[in-house]
Amino acid sequence: MDHMIKVTPACPSNMVAYLILVWSKAMEYCLLPTIRFLVSVLDGFFIRFLSKPVTLQIEEYHGTSTRNKVYDALDLYLKDKISPSARLLKVAQARKETNFTVQFSNNQEFDDSYEGIQLKWKFVSVSKNFKYNPTSSSSYNSVPEKKQYFELVFDLRHKEKVMNSYLPYVMERFKAMKEEGKVVKLHTLVRLDAFKIRWEAINLEHPATFETVAMDPELKAAVVEDLDRFVKRKEFYQRVGRAWKRGYLLYGPPGTGKSSLIAAMANYLKFDVFDLQLTHLKTDMELRKVLLATTNKSILVIEDIDCSQPAVQDRKQNNYGIKKPEFEGNQLTLSGLLNFTDGLWSSCGEERIIVFTTNHKSKLDSALLRSGRMDMHIHMSFCTYEGFKTLACNYLKICGTHPLYEKIETLLQKTKATPAQVAEELMKSEEAEVALQGLITFLEEKKNNVKDEYEDDDDDNDHKQLTYFI
Repeated sequence: MDHMIKVTPACPSNMVAYLILVWSKAMEYCLLPTIRFLVSVLDGFFIRFLSKPVTLQIEEYHGTSTRNKVYDALDLYLKDKISPSARLLKVAQARKETNFTVQFSNNQEFDDSYEGIQLKWKFVSVSKNFKYNPTSSSSYNSVPEKKQYFELVFDLRHKEKVMNSYLPYVMERFKAMKEEGKVVKLHTLVRLDAFKIRWEAINLEHPATFETVAMDPELKAAVVEDLDRFVKRKEFYQRVGRAWKRGYLLYGPPGTGKSSLIAAMANYLKFDVFDLQLTHLKTDMELRKVLLATTNKSILVIEDIDCSQPAVQDRKQNNYGIKKPEFEGNQLTLSGLLNFTDGLWSSCGEERIIVFTTNHKSKLDSALLRSGRMDMHIHMSFCTYEGFKTLACNYLKICGTHPLYEKIETLLQKTKATPAQVAEELMKSEEAEVALQGLITFLEEKKNNVKDEYEDDDDDNDHKQLTYFI
Protein backbone atom coordinates (compact mmCIF):
# COMPACT_ATOMS: atom_id res chain seq x y z
CA MET A 1 0.00 0.00 0.00
CA ASP A 2 1.39 3.24 -1.02
CA HIS A 3 2.14 5.74 1.75
CA MET A 4 -0.11 8.75 1.43
CA ILE A 5 0.88 12.20 2.69
CA LYS A 6 -1.98 14.32 3.99
CA VAL A 7 -1.50 18.11 3.67
CA THR A 8 -3.55 20.22 6.05
CA PRO A 9 -4.40 23.70 4.69
CA ALA A 10 -3.36 26.73 6.79
CA CYS A 11 -5.96 28.06 9.18
CA PRO A 12 -7.60 31.21 7.81
CA SER A 13 -7.59 32.84 11.24
CA ASN A 14 -3.82 32.48 11.60
CA MET A 15 -3.29 34.05 8.19
CA VAL A 16 -5.41 37.06 9.13
CA ALA A 17 -3.45 37.52 12.35
CA TYR A 18 -0.19 37.34 10.44
CA LEU A 19 -1.32 39.97 7.92
CA ILE A 20 -2.49 42.31 10.72
CA LEU A 21 0.90 41.97 12.40
CA VAL A 22 2.73 42.76 9.16
CA TRP A 23 0.46 45.76 8.51
CA SER A 24 0.93 47.21 12.01
CA LYS A 25 4.71 46.92 11.76
CA ALA A 26 4.66 48.54 8.35
CA MET A 27 2.56 51.39 9.73
CA GLU A 28 4.83 51.84 12.72
CA TYR A 29 8.15 51.84 10.90
CA CYS A 30 7.31 53.02 7.40
CA LEU A 31 3.95 54.56 6.72
CA LEU A 32 3.43 56.67 9.90
CA PRO A 33 6.91 58.33 9.78
CA THR A 34 6.32 59.05 6.10
CA ILE A 35 2.91 60.59 6.84
CA ARG A 36 4.32 62.67 9.69
CA PHE A 37 7.12 63.93 7.48
CA LEU A 38 4.73 64.92 4.71
CA VAL A 39 2.43 66.68 7.16
CA SER A 40 5.33 68.64 8.69
CA VAL A 41 6.55 69.65 5.25
CA LEU A 42 3.10 70.76 4.18
CA ASP A 43 2.49 72.52 7.51
CA GLY A 44 5.78 74.38 7.21
CA PHE A 45 4.92 75.27 3.64
CA PHE A 46 1.55 76.76 4.60
CA ILE A 47 2.99 78.57 7.62
CA ARG A 48 5.79 80.02 5.55
CA PHE A 49 3.84 81.05 2.48
CA LEU A 50 0.30 81.58 3.74
CA SER A 51 0.69 82.98 7.29
CA LYS A 52 1.15 86.71 7.91
CA PRO A 53 3.38 87.38 10.91
CA VAL A 54 2.78 90.50 13.01
CA THR A 55 5.40 92.14 15.23
CA LEU A 56 4.55 94.16 18.33
CA GLN A 57 7.23 96.36 19.87
CA ILE A 58 7.00 97.30 23.55
CA GLU A 59 9.53 99.98 24.46
CA GLU A 60 10.82 100.72 27.95
CA TYR A 61 9.67 104.35 27.88
CA HIS A 62 6.49 105.82 26.49
CA GLY A 63 7.60 109.18 25.16
CA THR A 64 10.73 110.63 26.74
CA SER A 65 10.26 110.03 30.46
CA THR A 66 7.18 107.91 31.20
CA ARG A 67 7.88 104.25 31.88
CA ASN A 68 5.84 101.78 29.87
CA LYS A 69 3.77 99.61 32.25
CA VAL A 70 3.59 96.79 29.70
CA TYR A 71 7.40 96.72 29.47
CA ASP A 72 7.71 96.50 33.26
CA ALA A 73 5.20 93.66 33.30
CA LEU A 74 7.11 91.74 30.63
CA ASP A 75 10.41 92.30 32.41
CA LEU A 76 9.08 90.19 35.29
CA TYR A 77 6.74 87.84 33.41
CA LEU A 78 9.31 86.64 30.85
CA LYS A 79 11.88 85.74 33.50
CA ASP A 80 9.89 82.52 33.95
CA LYS A 81 10.07 81.88 30.20
CA ILE A 82 13.85 81.68 29.88
CA SER A 83 14.69 78.37 28.24
CA PRO A 84 16.67 75.87 30.37
CA SER A 85 18.93 75.40 27.34
CA ALA A 86 19.78 79.11 27.05
CA ARG A 87 23.47 79.48 26.21
CA LEU A 88 23.96 83.04 27.51
CA LEU A 89 22.65 84.37 30.83
CA LYS A 90 23.34 87.63 32.66
CA VAL A 91 23.37 87.19 36.42
CA ALA A 92 23.33 89.92 39.08
CA GLN A 93 22.95 90.16 42.83
CA ALA A 94 21.62 93.23 44.63
CA ARG A 95 23.03 94.41 47.92
CA LYS A 96 21.64 92.65 50.99
CA GLU A 97 20.05 89.94 48.83
CA THR A 98 21.02 86.29 48.92
CA ASN A 99 19.38 85.22 45.65
CA PHE A 100 20.78 85.81 42.18
CA THR A 101 18.62 87.50 39.57
CA VAL A 102 18.83 86.59 35.92
CA GLN A 103 18.81 89.51 33.50
CA PHE A 104 18.09 89.46 29.80
CA SER A 105 20.90 89.57 27.27
CA ASN A 106 20.57 91.33 23.95
CA ASN A 107 18.54 89.44 21.31
CA GLN A 108 17.49 86.81 23.85
CA GLU A 109 14.41 84.90 22.66
CA PHE A 110 11.52 83.37 24.61
CA ASP A 111 8.76 80.99 23.58
CA ASP A 112 5.28 81.27 25.04
CA SER A 113 1.84 79.89 24.23
CA TYR A 114 -1.66 81.02 25.05
CA GLU A 115 -4.82 79.04 24.24
CA GLY A 116 -3.06 77.20 21.41
CA ILE A 117 -1.36 80.30 19.98
CA GLN A 118 2.40 80.13 19.57
CA LEU A 119 4.14 83.35 20.59
CA LYS A 120 7.78 84.29 20.18
CA TRP A 121 9.36 87.07 22.25
CA LYS A 122 12.74 88.77 21.83
CA PHE A 123 14.54 91.26 24.06
CA VAL A 124 16.56 93.97 22.30
CA SER A 125 18.97 96.45 23.87
CA VAL A 126 20.63 99.13 21.74
CA SER A 127 23.17 101.62 23.07
CA LYS A 128 24.05 104.88 21.41
CA ASN A 129 25.81 108.11 22.30
CA PHE A 130 24.37 111.57 21.78
CA LYS A 131 25.88 114.99 22.26
CA TYR A 132 24.65 117.07 25.18
CA ASN A 133 25.68 120.64 25.86
CA PRO A 134 24.87 121.39 29.55
CA THR A 135 26.13 124.97 29.25
CA SER A 136 26.17 127.68 26.64
CA SER A 137 29.76 126.88 25.69
CA SER A 138 30.71 125.32 22.40
CA SER A 139 31.93 122.06 23.95
CA TYR A 140 29.66 119.01 23.99
CA ASN A 141 29.59 115.98 26.25
CA SER A 142 28.98 112.52 24.88
CA VAL A 143 26.26 110.88 26.97
CA PRO A 144 25.40 107.18 26.55
CA GLU A 145 21.73 106.31 26.12
CA LYS A 146 20.31 102.81 26.10
CA LYS A 147 17.12 101.90 24.27
CA GLN A 148 15.49 98.64 25.36
CA TYR A 149 12.34 96.97 24.12
CA PHE A 150 10.57 93.63 23.67
CA GLU A 151 9.36 92.28 20.34
CA LEU A 152 6.43 89.86 20.04
CA VAL A 153 5.88 87.93 16.80
CA PHE A 154 2.63 86.03 16.11
CA ASP A 155 0.25 85.22 13.27
CA LEU A 156 -2.07 87.97 12.08
CA ARG A 157 -5.06 85.66 12.56
CA HIS A 158 -4.57 85.86 16.34
CA LYS A 159 -4.18 89.62 16.60
CA GLU A 160 -7.52 90.21 18.32
CA LYS A 161 -6.95 87.48 20.90
CA VAL A 162 -3.39 88.65 21.60
CA MET A 163 -4.46 92.26 22.12
CA ASN A 164 -7.69 91.61 24.03
CA SER A 165 -6.85 88.46 25.99
CA TYR A 166 -3.15 87.58 26.05
CA LEU A 167 -1.68 90.98 26.97
CA PRO A 168 -4.29 91.57 29.74
CA TYR A 169 -3.43 88.08 31.01
CA VAL A 170 0.26 89.07 31.14
CA MET A 171 -0.62 92.21 33.10
CA GLU A 172 -2.66 90.22 35.62
CA ARG A 173 0.13 87.66 36.03
CA PHE A 174 2.57 90.53 36.56
CA LYS A 175 0.42 91.98 39.36
CA ALA A 176 0.24 88.60 41.10
CA MET A 177 3.98 87.95 40.72
CA LYS A 178 4.81 91.46 41.92
CA GLU A 179 2.73 91.08 45.07
CA GLU A 180 4.35 87.73 45.83
CA GLY A 181 7.87 89.16 45.83
CA LYS A 182 7.27 92.89 46.20
CA VAL A 183 10.49 94.91 46.50
CA VAL A 184 10.02 98.57 47.40
CA LYS A 185 11.84 100.88 44.96
CA LEU A 186 13.32 104.32 45.50
CA HIS A 187 13.02 106.50 42.38
CA THR A 188 15.12 109.58 41.69
CA LEU A 189 15.25 111.99 38.77
CA VAL A 190 18.05 111.77 36.21
CA ARG A 191 18.51 114.42 33.54
CA LEU A 192 19.58 113.03 30.16
CA ASP A 193 19.90 116.34 28.36
CA ALA A 194 18.47 119.83 28.40
CA PHE A 195 15.02 118.51 27.45
CA LYS A 196 14.90 114.94 28.76
CA ILE A 197 14.51 113.97 32.40
CA ARG A 198 13.15 110.71 33.79
CA TRP A 199 12.93 108.50 36.86
CA GLU A 200 15.47 105.78 37.63
CA ALA A 201 15.03 103.32 40.47
CA ILE A 202 17.02 101.28 42.96
CA ASN A 203 15.84 99.00 45.76
CA LEU A 204 14.80 100.87 48.89
CA GLU A 205 16.96 99.20 51.52
CA HIS A 206 16.09 101.49 54.41
CA PRO A 207 15.31 99.14 57.35
CA ALA A 208 12.98 101.51 59.19
CA THR A 209 9.65 100.13 60.40
CA PHE A 210 7.00 101.51 62.70
CA GLU A 211 8.44 99.27 65.41
CA THR A 212 11.87 100.91 65.15
CA VAL A 213 10.88 104.57 64.57
CA ALA A 214 11.45 106.60 67.75
CA MET A 215 8.26 108.63 68.17
CA ASP A 216 5.41 108.89 70.63
CA PRO A 217 3.38 105.62 70.64
CA GLU A 218 0.02 107.41 70.39
CA LEU A 219 1.23 109.52 67.46
CA LYS A 220 2.66 106.43 65.78
CA ALA A 221 -0.60 104.51 66.23
CA ALA A 222 -2.56 107.44 64.79
CA VAL A 223 -0.37 107.46 61.64
CA VAL A 224 -0.74 103.69 61.14
CA GLU A 225 -4.50 103.90 61.64
CA ASP A 226 -4.74 106.71 59.10
CA LEU A 227 -2.72 104.74 56.52
CA ASP A 228 -4.84 101.62 57.02
CA ARG A 229 -8.03 103.63 56.61
CA PHE A 230 -6.71 105.32 53.46
CA VAL A 231 -5.83 102.14 51.52
CA LYS A 232 -9.24 100.59 52.28
CA ARG A 233 -11.36 103.53 51.11
CA LYS A 234 -11.27 103.35 47.31
CA GLU A 235 -15.06 103.17 47.06
CA PHE A 236 -15.41 106.00 49.56
CA TYR A 237 -13.22 108.37 47.52
CA GLN A 238 -15.12 107.47 44.36
CA ARG A 239 -18.48 108.01 46.08
CA VAL A 240 -17.61 111.46 47.44
CA GLY A 241 -15.91 112.53 44.19
CA ARG A 242 -12.36 112.99 45.46
CA ALA A 243 -9.02 111.82 44.09
CA TRP A 244 -7.77 108.76 45.96
CA LYS A 245 -4.73 110.39 47.53
CA ARG A 246 -3.54 111.49 50.96
CA GLY A 247 -1.16 114.28 51.95
CA TYR A 248 1.13 114.31 55.00
CA LEU A 249 3.24 117.20 56.28
CA LEU A 250 6.13 116.16 58.55
CA TYR A 251 7.65 119.13 60.34
CA GLY A 252 10.21 119.58 63.07
CA PRO A 253 13.93 120.19 63.60
CA PRO A 254 16.62 118.13 61.81
CA GLY A 255 17.30 114.66 63.20
CA THR A 256 13.79 114.01 64.51
CA GLY A 257 13.11 111.04 62.21
CA LYS A 258 11.15 112.52 59.31
CA SER A 259 12.98 110.50 56.66
CA SER A 260 12.81 107.35 58.81
CA LEU A 261 9.05 107.78 59.14
CA ILE A 262 8.72 108.02 55.34
CA ALA A 263 10.74 104.80 54.93
CA ALA A 264 8.59 103.10 57.58
CA MET A 265 5.44 104.15 55.70
CA ALA A 266 6.84 102.77 52.43
CA ASN A 267 7.90 99.47 54.00
CA TYR A 268 4.56 99.13 55.79
CA LEU A 269 2.42 99.71 52.69
CA LYS A 270 4.89 98.24 50.16
CA PHE A 271 4.64 101.49 48.19
CA ASP A 272 7.45 102.75 45.95
CA VAL A 273 9.01 106.11 46.87
CA PHE A 274 9.52 108.91 44.33
CA ASP A 275 12.00 111.44 45.69
CA LEU A 276 11.24 114.72 43.91
CA GLN A 277 13.85 117.49 44.06
CA LEU A 278 12.31 120.62 42.64
CA THR A 279 15.71 122.17 41.93
CA HIS A 280 16.18 119.58 39.14
CA LEU A 281 13.19 120.97 37.23
CA LYS A 282 12.87 124.06 35.06
CA THR A 283 9.22 124.47 34.11
CA ASP A 284 5.70 123.51 35.14
CA MET A 285 5.45 121.35 32.03
CA GLU A 286 8.54 119.40 33.09
CA LEU A 287 7.11 119.04 36.59
CA ARG A 288 3.86 117.73 35.16
CA LYS A 289 5.66 115.16 33.01
CA VAL A 290 7.68 113.67 35.86
CA LEU A 291 4.67 113.60 38.18
CA LEU A 292 2.53 111.83 35.57
CA ALA A 293 5.32 109.26 35.24
CA THR A 294 4.89 108.20 38.88
CA THR A 295 2.96 105.00 39.53
CA ASN A 296 -0.09 104.13 41.58
CA LYS A 297 0.54 102.77 45.09
CA SER A 298 3.44 105.15 45.58
CA ILE A 299 4.69 107.88 47.91
CA LEU A 300 5.78 111.17 46.37
CA VAL A 301 8.27 112.88 48.68
CA ILE A 302 9.43 116.50 48.59
CA GLU A 303 11.87 116.92 51.44
CA ASP A 304 12.72 120.33 52.90
CA ILE A 305 9.93 122.00 50.96
CA ASP A 306 10.79 125.29 52.67
CA CYS A 307 14.25 125.20 51.06
CA SER A 308 12.76 124.36 47.66
CA GLN A 309 10.41 127.32 47.58
CA PRO A 310 13.08 129.82 46.39
CA ALA A 311 13.45 127.69 43.24
CA VAL A 312 9.71 128.00 42.65
CA GLN A 313 8.09 131.26 41.62
CA ASP A 314 5.71 132.61 44.21
CA ARG A 315 2.09 132.68 43.09
CA LYS A 316 1.89 136.36 44.00
CA GLN A 317 4.73 137.22 41.66
CA ASN A 318 3.35 135.94 38.38
CA ASN A 319 -0.41 135.66 38.18
CA TYR A 320 -1.72 138.38 40.45
CA GLY A 321 0.05 141.48 39.14
CA ILE A 322 1.98 142.32 42.29
CA LYS A 323 5.32 142.07 40.55
CA LYS A 324 6.97 140.09 37.77
CA PRO A 325 9.62 137.48 38.48
CA GLU A 326 13.18 138.64 38.19
CA PHE A 327 14.02 135.80 35.86
CA GLU A 328 11.19 135.23 33.44
CA GLY A 329 12.76 132.08 32.01
CA ASN A 330 12.14 130.30 35.28
CA GLN A 331 8.64 128.94 34.75
CA LEU A 332 8.48 126.48 37.63
CA THR A 333 5.71 127.90 39.80
CA LEU A 334 4.14 127.10 43.11
CA SER A 335 0.78 127.13 41.35
CA GLY A 336 1.97 124.26 39.15
CA LEU A 337 2.86 122.19 42.19
CA LEU A 338 -0.40 123.03 43.96
CA ASN A 339 -2.42 122.12 40.87
CA PHE A 340 -1.00 118.61 40.91
CA THR A 341 -1.55 118.09 44.63
CA ASP A 342 -5.16 119.32 44.64
CA GLY A 343 -6.19 120.47 41.14
CA LEU A 344 -7.43 118.64 38.06
CA TRP A 345 -4.10 116.87 37.61
CA SER A 346 -4.37 115.30 41.08
CA SER A 347 -6.91 112.80 39.68
CA CYS A 348 -4.34 111.33 37.27
CA GLY A 349 -3.60 108.22 39.31
CA GLU A 350 -4.92 106.61 42.46
CA GLU A 351 -3.84 105.28 45.85
CA ARG A 352 -1.05 107.82 46.08
CA ILE A 353 0.50 109.51 49.09
CA ILE A 354 2.20 112.90 48.99
CA VAL A 355 4.64 113.79 51.79
CA PHE A 356 6.22 117.19 52.39
CA THR A 357 8.88 117.65 55.04
CA THR A 358 10.15 120.88 56.52
CA ASN A 359 12.23 122.11 59.43
CA HIS A 360 10.18 125.31 59.64
CA LYS A 361 6.43 124.99 59.12
CA SER A 362 5.98 128.72 59.73
CA LYS A 363 7.96 129.52 56.55
CA LEU A 364 5.61 127.62 54.24
CA ASP A 365 3.04 129.24 52.00
CA SER A 366 -0.36 128.81 53.64
CA ALA A 367 -1.71 127.39 50.37
CA LEU A 368 0.45 124.29 50.88
CA LEU A 369 -1.00 123.59 54.31
CA ARG A 370 -4.72 123.64 53.75
CA SER A 371 -7.07 120.67 53.79
CA GLY A 372 -7.04 118.60 50.62
CA ARG A 373 -3.31 119.14 50.11
CA MET A 374 -1.70 118.25 53.40
CA ASP A 375 -4.42 116.26 55.16
CA MET A 376 -2.38 115.31 58.21
CA HIS A 377 0.21 117.52 59.93
CA ILE A 378 2.64 115.49 62.04
CA HIS A 379 4.96 117.30 64.42
CA MET A 380 8.27 115.40 64.69
CA SER A 381 9.71 116.94 67.82
CA PHE A 382 12.63 116.25 70.16
CA CYS A 383 13.19 112.84 71.68
CA THR A 384 10.66 111.82 74.33
CA TYR A 385 11.09 109.18 77.00
CA GLU A 386 8.96 106.73 74.99
CA GLY A 387 11.06 107.42 71.92
CA PHE A 388 14.21 106.81 73.94
CA LYS A 389 12.92 103.40 75.09
CA THR A 390 12.34 102.44 71.47
CA LEU A 391 15.94 103.43 70.62
CA ALA A 392 17.31 101.55 73.64
CA CYS A 393 15.46 98.43 72.53
CA ASN A 394 16.80 98.82 68.98
CA TYR A 395 20.43 99.58 69.84
CA LEU A 396 21.03 97.96 73.22
CA LYS A 397 18.35 95.25 73.18
CA ILE A 398 16.94 96.56 76.47
CA CYS A 399 13.23 96.25 75.84
CA GLY A 400 12.19 96.47 79.48
CA THR A 401 13.44 98.74 82.24
CA HIS A 402 16.87 99.69 83.58
CA PRO A 403 18.04 101.42 86.79
CA LEU A 404 19.34 104.42 84.79
CA TYR A 405 16.05 105.00 82.96
CA GLU A 406 14.56 107.20 85.66
CA LYS A 407 17.44 109.65 85.49
CA ILE A 408 17.34 109.67 81.69
CA GLU A 409 13.59 110.38 81.73
CA THR A 410 14.13 113.38 83.99
CA LEU A 411 16.90 114.76 81.77
CA LEU A 412 14.86 114.31 78.57
CA GLN A 413 12.04 116.40 80.08
CA LYS A 414 14.47 119.26 80.64
CA THR A 415 16.66 118.89 77.53
CA LYS A 416 16.03 119.23 73.82
CA ALA A 417 17.81 116.30 72.18
CA THR A 418 16.81 114.84 68.83
CA PRO A 419 16.34 111.10 68.36
CA ALA A 420 19.38 111.17 66.05
CA GLN A 421 21.55 112.61 68.84
CA VAL A 422 20.29 110.05 71.36
CA ALA A 423 20.88 107.22 68.90
CA GLU A 424 24.43 108.46 68.26
CA GLU A 425 25.22 108.22 71.98
CA LEU A 426 23.74 104.72 72.25
CA MET A 427 25.93 103.55 69.37
CA LYS A 428 29.17 104.44 71.14
CA SER A 429 29.30 101.22 73.14
CA GLU A 430 27.78 97.77 72.91
CA GLU A 431 27.73 97.56 76.71
CA ALA A 432 24.39 98.89 77.91
CA GLU A 433 25.74 100.37 81.14
CA VAL A 434 28.49 102.30 79.37
CA ALA A 435 26.20 103.55 76.59
CA LEU A 436 23.47 104.73 78.99
CA GLN A 437 25.98 106.48 81.23
CA GLY A 438 27.42 108.21 78.16
CA LEU A 439 23.92 109.37 77.21
CA ILE A 440 23.39 110.77 80.71
CA THR A 441 26.64 112.72 80.46
CA PHE A 442 25.64 114.07 77.05
CA LEU A 443 22.20 115.17 78.26
CA GLU A 444 23.66 116.87 81.34
CA GLU A 445 26.15 118.81 79.23
CA LYS A 446 23.41 119.76 76.78
CA LYS A 447 21.15 120.95 79.61
CA ASN A 448 23.89 123.27 80.86
CA ASN A 449 24.36 124.87 77.45
CA VAL A 450 22.84 128.32 77.22
CA LYS A 451 21.53 127.77 73.66
CA ASP A 452 20.49 124.51 72.06
CA GLU A 453 22.08 123.42 68.82
CA TYR A 454 18.64 123.01 67.27
CA GLU A 455 15.63 125.21 67.83
CA ASP A 456 12.14 124.03 66.99
CA ASP A 457 10.23 127.08 65.75
CA ASP A 458 7.01 125.06 65.72
CA ASP A 459 7.42 123.50 69.17
CA ASP A 460 4.53 124.28 71.48
CA ASN A 461 5.68 121.85 74.20
CA ASP A 462 3.27 119.23 72.90
CA HIS A 463 5.22 116.26 71.58
CA LYS A 464 2.01 114.60 70.42
CA GLN A 465 0.89 117.44 68.17
CA LEU A 466 -1.16 116.13 65.29
CA THR A 467 -3.48 118.03 62.98
CA TYR A 468 -6.11 116.19 60.94
CA PHE A 469 -8.01 117.38 57.91
CA ILE A 470 -10.64 114.77 57.06
